[in-house]
Amino acid sequence: MEAFRVLVILLVACISISQAASTNPPVQGLFVFGDSALDGGQNTYIPGSKIVSAIPPYGKTYFSKPTGRWTDGRTIADFLAQALGLPLLPPFLEPGANFSSGVNFASAGAGLLDETNAHQGVISMKQQLRQFHNVTNEYKKEKGVEFTNQLLRNSVALFSMGANDIANAVPSSFLFQEMIQAYSSAIQEIYNYGIKHIIILLAPPIGCTPNLRAVSAQSRNTNLTPEGCIGIINTLVDSYNTKLLNLAVKLHNDYRDLNIATLNPSPIILNVLRNPQKYGFKEAERACCGGGPFNAAEFCGDADKHDWKPDHKNKYTKFVCNNPKDYLYFDSNHFTEAGYWFVMKNFWHGSYNIARPSNLNFFFQGFNIPNPPPMP
Repeated sequence: MEAFRVLVILLVACISISQAASTNPPVQGLFVFGDSALDGGQNTYIPGSKIVSAIPPYGKTYFSKPTGRWTDGRTIADFLAQALGLPLLPPFLEPGANFSSGVNFASAGAGLLDETNAHQGVISMKQQLRQFHNVTNEYKKEKGVEFTNQLLRNSVALFSMGANDIANAVPSSFLFQEMIQAYSSAIQEIYNYGIKHIIILLAPPIGCTPNLRAVSAQSRNTNLTPEGCIGIINTLVDSYNTKLLNLAVKLHNDYRDLNIATLNPSPIILNVLRNPQKYGFKEAERACCGGGPFNAAEFCGDADKHDWKPDHKNKYTKFVCNNPKDYLYFDSNHFTEAGYWFVMKNFWHGSYNIARPSNLNFFFQGFNIPNPPPMP
């Protein structure tokens, strides 16, 4: 009898949990602002852009064709959309795209500051916000103000910005101040539009990329971290990330109904670099695609299949690995789909050193999430 009573209690608890989950609202939309870490193909539609990846072998793993993403498959933005039960988001500039579930405004090479890579044909944070403004106006025209307000209230904004500003300028306290001010203005603008759920991806450990490993090797730099990274670069990234963490705390204190989370890829990547096999990777230093030292001295894409040509002539034999999932990095600066998926799972379930004030599993409590990532 006692065992039966316990079983009944467990069944009632399970039913209660199931009913509670079913009454939670779904996430209705996702709006993505950022750089190449999140770019879903935006630069492909910018006339004259010099930062494009709609070229083989990009996209080979998941899409079986180039999509403009800087990896062999999906990005963090894609994995988040799928976890939330949303379709993969189209880039804003894609002709005839359906924006009913959100938009991807991210542009490879873009920065928080308008001048970052401006001559390369990219869309800065400020310009991405203008595009968001245009989209919300279209929502209001087609669906009405009430629909638009409800959509934004049940939507999430995902940000990843700053790495290009650091890479293209002389880092200084003034530069970081400008960057943080631009970030603050962007988040407050999105909040004022009605989005109260905001996720910020902190900058990755740039000093560990195959690109900078190759530069370091060619300059015979021996002042490296135990992981083989350029420590001074990662220190600058850490300084920027600390300021961004402080900004998130301040914004939450200023806007008490703001649900904001900061996600730090650095601890995840450094763990993989220390012991790749432990986390399912065979190669964590060299890129899957490229050529030369660390496969980072040659552009990954097959420029002969696109009207865009790299500025330099091939010096090294081009290499493309057979199994990108064995590699952490796909090209000289960007992760493979497997790398992004591993990072995403840690963002969802990770501890305080990765996700603050909470991981995504906690961040989305109160929403009905159909496809949460499994534990890493």
